[in-house]
Formats: sequence, C-alpha cells, structure tokens
Amino acid sequence: MSTTVGGSGTPPKKGRTALIVGIVVVIVIIAAVAVTVAYLPHKTTPPPSKVTITVWDTSAAGGESTAFNTSLALFEAAHTNVTVDVTYGVSVGSTNFVTDATSGTAPNVYRDSSDNGGSLYAGGLLVNLSQYLPSTVFANYTSGTISDFTLNGAIYGLPVNTNGIAMYYNKALLPNGQPPANTYQMIQDAVNVTNMGSSYLGMPYDIGATYGYRFAAWFPAFGGEIFNSTGYPMLNSTQDIAAMSWVWNWTVKYHVSQPGLSGESDEQAYFESNHSAFMFDGPWDQSTYLKAIGSNLGVTAIPINNATGLWPQPLWGSIGYLVANNKASGASSAQIWASVQFAEEMTNYTSQLNLYTQAGDLPALTSVGSYVSAHPGSDPLISGWIAQEGHTQKFPNIPQMAYYWTPFHIGTSNLEQNASNNSGITPASVMNSIETQIISGLTTNGVPLAAIVENTTLAATHNIFLVAVVGRP
Repeated sequence: MSTTVGGSGTPPKKGRTALIVGIVVVIVIIAAVAVTVAYLPHKTTPPPSKVTITVWDTSAAGGESTAFNTSLALFEAAHTNVTVDVTYGVSVGSTNFVTDATSGTAPNVYRDSSDNGGSLYAGGLLVNLSQYLPSTVFANYTSGTISDFTLNGAIYGLPVNTNGIAMYYNKALLPNGQPPANTYQMIQDAVNVTNMGSSYLGMPYDIGATYGYRFAAWFPAFGGEIFNSTGYPMLNSTQDIAAMSWVWNWTVKYHVSQPGLSGESDEQAYFESNHSAFMFDGPWDQSTYLKAIGSNLGVTAIPINNATGLWPQPLWGSIGYLVANNKASGASSAQIWASVQFAEEMTNYTSQLNLYTQAGDLPALTSVGSYVSAHPGSDPLISGWIAQEGHTQKFPNIPQMAYYWTPFHIGTSNLEQNASNNSGITPASVMNSIETQIISGLTTNGVPLAAIVENTTLAATHNIFLVAVVGRP
C-alpha cells in the first residue's frame, strides 16, 4: 500500500455541525458524455497481472480512519496482485474530482456522499455498478441506502454507512422521562419546559441554521417534498408552506423557540445545559451530549404528526464507494475490475461491523443493522437511531439539489430576522421567494427543470453542479 497524506477541495469534515453549503462550483464539460461500457463484466477471478488502483479516502480522523485501514489491510491480504494507492484527508464533495476527470486523472475509487455521487454519475464520470455486480449484492443493503446511490435505475455506488438526524431528548425534563408520542405532545412538553423559567427554552430552533438540511424532515410530515419526481422544486406548494408555518409557530405562537438564535451553537448550549427538552441532530454529536447530560440523554425517531397522520422524514444520506470510469480516470479494464472488488469488500459485513464498532457509523447492510440492534454494546441509544431509520427520505442525488441550500438559508433567515417588523414577510411569502430563487439558479446555469436523463443520453455540452458538504451528510 502506498499512501498520500492530504488532498484538497472542500474543507475537512467538522464533527460539530451538519452544515451543508450549496452551489459551490460550476464546471462545464465540453465533450460528448455518452458512456459506452466496454469493460469486463463482474468476474470471480482476479486479472492475470498485477494492477494498481488509486483511492481517495474521506474517513474522519479517529475511528473511521482506523476502520478504513483495517478493511484496507484485509483487502490487500486477499488480493496480493492489487496495489492500492491511497490519498488520505480528502473531503466529501471535493471539486477536484471533476477537475481531474476533465484530464482523465480522477482516482479509480472515491469514498464520497450519495448526493455528490449523483451529480458525478449524471455527468458521465462513474461506472454503473449494476453492470458489474449481480443483483444479489445490492439486495443486501437497506432499501434506503441503496436508493441513495441509485439514479434512473443505475446504481453508481456501494454504501458503507448511513446517517441523518433524529430527536435527542432530556429525560429529566419530560413526564416520566418518556419522549413524546406525537407532535402535539412534543409541543406541550416544550411549552412546559419554557415555563420553568426565563433561562429555559423548550425547543430552540434556528430554522435556517443548516441551510434546510434539518428542516427538510418536516416537509413529508405535511405531505410535501423538496423536488417532485421530475426534479422540479416544490417549495411553494401548499404542503411545504404548511410545514414552514407550523415550525414558525414554535416561535410566534408557542414561544418554545425565539428569533435571533445564533445557529446550532445556541440550540446546543440550551440543550447541553439542561435548559431545553429537545435537540434535532445527528449521531456525530452524540458523544458531546452524553458528556453533558449523561444517562438522561435519549434518542428517538421524530414523532408522528398527529394532525396529518404522516411521519417527519429526515434526509437520510450515505457515504459509499464510487468507481470512476475510463473517461474520468483513464482506467484499464483490469483497474475497473479491481476497483469494483475494492468497493464491494470495503462495504461488506466485516467492514461495516468494524466501522460501527470503531466509529459508531450506522450500517448500510441489513444484516449488520440486525446484529447491532441485538447487540447494542457500548451504545445504549442505538435503538433510537434504528427507529429513526424507519422514517426517512432519500437524500436527493440530482444536480438540482445543489440549488436548494442557499435560497433556503437566505429566505428563512429573512423570516426570522424581519417577520416581526411589520414588513409583510410571512412563511408563504418566504417559501415563494425560495422557490423563485431556486428556479432562477437552475435556469441561469442551465440545469434542467425536468427529469434528469441517463448519462448515456446527455447533451454534448452539459453543466455539472456540485454541492460541498461540510460535515457528515
């Protein structure tokens, strides 16, 4: 194994936030991007000669990196004819992949997010793994995670983990220490905590703090969505406006939140000091909350919206392994073969169980999830995460998604800062503004407002839009 330390592109992952920043770079590929698969189909025997593959690793320092290296060693021991040249410290969503692909020098394998992978596949830069692996391989993953890596029927990546947000709660501040069974009870619990004193705020929530990443959970609770099946934005739909109006009422009607919060940091400060009942966040911050709250910390699925009978569904993303095609990496058929083998084995049962044990990453394989549920080990809260995984939405992996984040942040920040100033700003006007900004961004940059087509039929000149992900997806 040869290694390179470093990498560039987007900033390193931060364990303190799930901030997602949209619209980072536009790269125009001027060439036909029709992909003709001319590589070997899936084989069970290695290529006849030695081969070297290049891999970009995005594992976080600590447990993830340890787990990656353990699985890498197992792969190399089983494939002595394959040399793996690893570049460590690369970020998910690195724009350098597309830059390098324009000269055919992208890595053979990239450990990246499912949503960024969708943009790369739409741009004709990744192999369709459905053409290399039997369907029985894909059947082993949870339907949600394999869906994250599917675009127009093609599977372009193999997931190694899955995560999103759930609802943390403070048992000491809730009746009988139990989480709410529905959103009505959630509001009542938050009101009771707010009424405990001036330093308490039952459910502090900065709507635009994570650029619509956390908020997206509430759209399905009212029957809404971010984009429809054709890739058209739906932010000004009746359902999405209802979701925004309801969450805004946490501040203006129920007073369990307040304007002027400084993002997640203020929310976390209330929660960690035992002055709020709930925190909507991911597993990446669990150790911090455990240190602050101890045995009173709980995790559960965000409760059902009893007004509609629908569940909130957080964006449930995934990190996985992508294999670059010949166009992007200059790979030979032997390198493609070795890269597919590498992706498959770095996401197998042993690798995912090791990743959970070392880093706490939630598994993408159904079998590992079943094992983890039955053997919680050092994580007594794992059952709450498994419960949330049953109520999630696919993290949109279409290029249009890059144009959601910033308009959402700008619009909702305007709502929180100016709605009380007799400015006429309302949830409905803000959602209409967000919709308009998204459409403007898409049309200005040539991104289609209709269905994304297979990369085999993309136009000769196609704009590829990437989204930088700071933190975990």
